[in-house]
Amino acid sequence: MVQRGGAGSGSGVFRLTIAVIAVVTAVGAVEAALRTHDRVGFTARHFVADRLSPRSSGYPASHDPLLGQVPLAGYDGSANPWSTRVSVDASSLRQNVAGQPTPAPVAVVAVGGSDTFGEEVADQETWPAQLQSMLGQPVANGGVFGYGFDQAVLRAETLVPRLRPWALVVSFVHDDALATEAVQRNGAEKPYFEVVDGALALRNVPVSTGRARVAQIGLVRATLGYSYLVDWTARRVGASGWWYAPGAPQVRLHSDGPRVACLLMQRLKVVGDESGARVLVVAQYPPRTFATPGDSSARAGIGGSSRLLACAADAGLETLDTFPILQERHRASPATFFGQYYTRSQMSAAGNRLIAERVADTLAGTPGG
Repeated sequence: MVQRGGAGSGSGVFRLTIAVIAVVTAVGAVEAALRTHDRVGFTARHFVADRLSPRSSGYPASHDPLLGQVPLAGYDGSANPWSTRVSVDASSLRQNVAGQPTPAPVAVVAVGGSDTFGEEVADQETWPAQLQSMLGQPVANGGVFGYGFDQAVLRAETLVPRLRPWALVVSFVHDDALATEAVQRNGAEKPYFEVVDGALALRNVPVSTGRARVAQIGLVRATLGYSYLVDWTARRVGASGWWYAPGAPQVRLHSDGPRVACLLMQRLKVVGDESGARVLVVAQYPPRTFATPGDSSARAGIGGSSRLLACAADAGLETLDTFPILQERHRASPATFFGQYYTRSQMSAAGNRLIAERVADTLAGTPGG
C-alpha cells in the first residue's frame, strides 16, 4: 500500500509539472506573438516603470548612463508639462535663443536643476539666457529638470572640459541637496554617492533606463511589469488606473545628503583647479520659503542652504546667497511679490532676471569677468 501511494504521489507531481510547463509555454507563446505583432521587441523592459518615467510624462528627456537623464537633443517645441517654448541643441544644452546652438568655448557654464534649466519660462527668459545678454558673452545652460546636486556636479565635470569657460556657476535649492540621498527622483533613475571612509563613492552607474522597485510600486507590479501580455491586458480591461498608478516620487537609500553635498564641493574645487575656471555656487529658493516662512520645511531650506554655502566657502569656492535680495523684495511688496518673481513653483522671467543680475554682479569682480 505504501509503495502504491508513493507511486501515485510521484505520478501526481509529474502531471502537475507537465501542466505547469504547458501553461508557461502557452503564456510565453502568447507573450512572444503579441510582442511580435505590436513590434515591442524582446528587451528586458519594465512597462510600468517606463510609463512612470519623466520621458513618458512629456518631459523632453533622453537617457544618459552617467547622469540618468539629459534634455532631449534637438527638441524644439511647447508640447511639454510647462507649455512653454523649449529648444535644446545637439549637445543636450538648452538654447538661450531658439536656433542658436551653444558655441565652444563659452564664457560661463551654468549647471543645476529646474531653476537653472528654467521650467515654466521660455528659452530667453531663463537666468542663464539673461546672464548671457548682460555679459555680452556666451553662456551654456547645462541645467536639467529634476536634477539633484550630485547630478549637477557630475554634469559640470562633463561640460567644463569640453566648453572651456572662464566661470562655472552651480545653482541649487535645498531640495536638490537632499536629493543626493535618492536613487530615483520623480520617477527617474539617477546616480548617487555614499560616504565611505570619509570619501565619496559613486553608485548606480551606469544608470538603468527604468528600474522597478518593490517599495515604490508593490510586488505584483514590480514582478509582472516585465510582461507585455500583462501590460496589454491591464490596458484592455480598464485597469490602467491601478496598473500605472504613480509610485513614491523619490526612492531614498540613505539620510546623509547634507554631508554628501558638502563633500561634492571638493569635486567642484577640482573642476575649477583643473580647468582654470572660477567656480561660483548659488543658493536659490522656492516660493514656499517666503509664502510660509515659519514652516519647518522653509526654515530647513534656509538653514540647510546657508550650511551648504559655508561648505563651498571652506572648499575655496565663491558663493552667492539670493535669499537676502528676495527677502528684501518680498518685504517691500508682499502683495505683488509672488506674481512678479514666481510662476507656479519656479521663478518667472522677472525672477530669473533678478538672479542673473546678482550672478553678473558677482562675476564682475572675478578674474576673467
